[in-house]
Amino acid sequence: PEARLGLALLRAWFFEDFVPGVKRYLRRSCLQQKAVLLLSSPPPSSGLSPEESPPLQTPDGSIRVLFLSKGPTIPAPLEQGVVSAFKQLYKRELLRLAVSCTAGSSGGPMDFVRSFLLKDMLYLAGLSWDLIPPGSIEKCWLLGLRAAFEPQPGEEEHRDPLHGEEGSGDSKVFSDLTHLAALAYKRLAPEEVADWLHLDDAALGTEEDDGEEDVEEEGPVGCRAEEDEEEAAAGDGGGRRGGDGGDALLPTAREAIKGLETALRWLEGQDPRQVGPLKLVQLRSLISMAQRL
Repeated sequence: PEARLGLALLRAWFFEDFVPGVKRYLRRSCLQQKAVLLLSSPPPSSGLSPEESPPLQTPDGSIRVLFLSKGPTIPAPLEQGVVSAFKQLYKRELLRLAVSCTAGSSGGPMDFVRSFLLKDMLYLAGLSWDLIPPGSIEKCWLLGLRAAFEPQPGEEEHRDPLHGEEGSGDSKVFSDLTHLAALAYKRLAPEEVADWLHLDDAALGTEEDDGEEDVEEEGPVGCRAEEDEEEAAAGDGGGRRGGDGGDALLPTAREAIKGLETALRWLEGQDPRQVGPLKLVQLRSLISMAQRL
């Protein structure tokens, strides 16, 4: 992922392959001989400043390369608030789901962790992305394209209004996150809540690694949860049969757990848009609680 195309190789490919190929395509399609190649960031520095390096374009400027980001330290359009907003929205929905599952039941946070599966995470990720206003994403892209087509010294100043508009929304999401975290974990110190909320505020380039680690951590937890459920079902079921054998109306723990697992399989087969993760996680938490009784 760290490999990048050097400036000399990019220039050779642009003039020798890209430009002739684009011209042939435009000519066959009877289109105007103009094209723009958008790249996320410029190649590594070759000892020349951006002002000194010649632009990647044909002599008449009809075909050119434009960089959405002027340097590796400047975020790309979607990283200008959209990614951070998505992460905060995901955390908010995750905490909201945790509070909904733990409120009004004897199950604790660990029951929720064992009941939360990878497909629940994917559903919450899609829900969080849908909560981002489309206008915010469009503004980021328009800002990046405007900066590329109309380079000017005050480009950085044009980014401030966007951050200001998103800042008000971020503060609302941050407030919701703090409140939900206090409900879910009442003994959590405020500074610990703040550290968790800003856990993803890392340098560019590390987000992908964090995501892979999160996925890897989900796997062992799910495996341990299944093993615990099998052992608890085998042990608790026998004990309840011995103690409650005289009452035919009261089902044993094994029978109750089996019925709950059957209901869970049926619920998982329904349309996820109608069921949602809340009912599934609540039912899994109920199974975990039944296995402890």
